[in-house]
Amino acid sequence: MDGRPGARCPPELRRERSRDAARSRRSREAEVFFQLARALPFARGVSAHLDKASIMRLTISYLRVRRLLAAGAWAAVAEEVDGCYLQALGGFVMVLSEGGDMIFLSENVNRLLGLSQLELIGHSVFDFVHPCDHEELQDVLSPRQVLRRRGERSGRSFSLRMKSTLSGRGRCLNLKAASWKVLHCAGHMRSYAGGGGGDPPLRCLVLICEPIPHPGAIETPLGSGTVLSRHSMDMKFTYCDERIGEVAGYSPQELLGCSLYEYVHALDSDTLSRSVHTLLSKGQAVTSQYRFLAKRGGFLWAQTQATVIANEAIVCLHFVLRYRGGGTSMCTRGEHAKNTDAESIQGHERGRPCNGHPCAVPCNTRVPSVCST
Repeated sequence: MDGRPGARCPPELRRERSRDAARSRRSREAEVFFQLARALPFARGVSAHLDKASIMRLTISYLRVRRLLAAGAWAAVAEEVDGCYLQALGGFVMVLSEGGDMIFLSENVNRLLGLSQLELIGHSVFDFVHPCDHEELQDVLSPRQVLRRRGERSGRSFSLRMKSTLSGRGRCLNLKAASWKVLHCAGHMRSYAGGGGGDPPLRCLVLICEPIPHPGAIETPLGSGTVLSRHSMDMKFTYCDERIGEVAGYSPQELLGCSLYEYVHALDSDTLSRSVHTLLSKGQAVTSQYRFLAKRGGFLWAQTQATVIANEAIVCLHFVLRYRGGGTSMCTRGEHAKNTDAESIQGHERGRPCNGHPCAVPCNTRVPSVCST
């Protein structure tokens, strides 16, 4: 300190220089993020309102998608994709990394869940999935099946409850007031060898996620190959519409009081039991394709959408996929009844969750912070 009237002390000078350096650093950082946001494949109006964390999250996801598209058979696909593809799907496309990060979602996710594409991309899917479904999803994402060659696909089909901010009247709610929506997810686990530089193998789960329509929202009249039925909680028919006579030869009165299992091929009983277990625990489910026995021999390949109504009844919508006539290798209903394992069916019925089951959450139930026990 030299004693002159206008002289500044060194600590004050250092603080001023530090503030100038920080201001310059923030300015350069803001310019970098601005240029990075402009490089993302979004409209200028969208990218201009992104914060730094969102820019980083979307940039990482964009680089993952580019790497995915550059690998294997994806690079050979040159067909132009437009909005008609999304309209034809009836659901949205979701690509998950092996760790559960949402690498990509199609734009129509907003119409089905109320959450925008930008809100979801880059986040962990576990943040938006029901806590009781985490273990099942982790099992789906795990590479249990060894892929024999690069680009080979491993099929996955399961039901998942995700957060939805859409109300019953179509209004968009706050995320804290979100409800659970059951989605039927089907797709493949794809694996590709890593690129140059010693990159690890690239694995991702490519899914089409379709919401299961509530019976109250089904448009009538139904198609000729569609049958509506109602069941008790042990899957016994309490109602069936007259179309069952056209497709399988039964009258509705013949089915009343009988279990659905009595009309399912013995080889498909276990598969149907797993679907019913999912139905009773999640409130809605879509079965795998199964064989429904026809009255005059042969069987119908069918698939069913089922919904639990007020924990008192189950409403099913059956879609007939194709018919195969009877023959020596076919199993009629009378022969099937002798071969069906009745004990396993009864055991399944005894093991169905009651109204207080921690995972039996109806579709319109609000999202809890944790899964109750």
